[in-house]
Amino acid sequence: MKCLIIDDGQSCIDMLQAKLKDYYGEVELDIFQKPPLIDELQTDYDLFFMDVLLGNESGIEYANSIKDYYPHMTLVFLSHQDNLIFETQKISPICFIRKSNFDEDFQMFYAVYENKQRENIKITFQLHSSENKTNETSITLHANDIIYVECYSHELIIHTHKNEHIVKMTLKEFLKQVKTLNSFIQVHRAYVINMKYIYLKGKTAVQMFDDDSKNSVPISRRYKRNLDRAYGEYLLS
Repeated sequence: MKCLIIDDGQSCIDMLQAKLKDYYGEVELDIFQKPPLIDELQTDYDLFFMDVLLGNESGIEYANSIKDYYPHMTLVFLSHQDNLIFETQKISPICFIRKSNFDEDFQMFYAVYENKQRENIKITFQLHSSENKTNETSITLHANDIIYVECYSHELIIHTHKNEHIVKMTLKEFLKQVKTLNSFIQVHRAYVINMKYIYLKGKTAVQMFDDDSKNSVPISRRYKRNLDRAYGEYLLS
């Protein structure tokens, strides 16, 4: 696990460091007592812990300033001032740890984070040679960013918000990768969708994400009943 901690109080840093190592074992920590420049940071972190108030600077504003560099930022705010919890919600942290109630709130963070980890797994795909334009041989995607998957022989086309990736994997292997999630369902011999992105469900096709015709995925008779049941359960979960 790789964590960024930004807090101007050494006692809180020490408590957080001890808790993380106690719960997660080996943890790689980048620790700052004032907001660092972006080039001082690593390319990725599993968790961002930030004090809401960093001297005369705002941890909220700093987190907002770096979110474009870390689009999957998993953010936890800390503060002695409990009334600031509502101010932090505009940037959607997963938790707010009150320093005055540190042990109990850390337990709450741990439960929320573990649940988030189960729902937002990362999958590494081997890229097809046609995708190898930058000498990269693989790509890692968050499962929750995948809108739908299309099978072509022993390869898949992974559709996300911004891109399509041709990768070396079978549909059966993909389903095994996401079996712990409740949002992926096979709707056709050649298609698996993420129900999180269903825009409109019809009798013979499901429209994914928006009304663009390119995002229409066929539903075969074999899978329709299972889709109806699974989508009903998903909406209630």
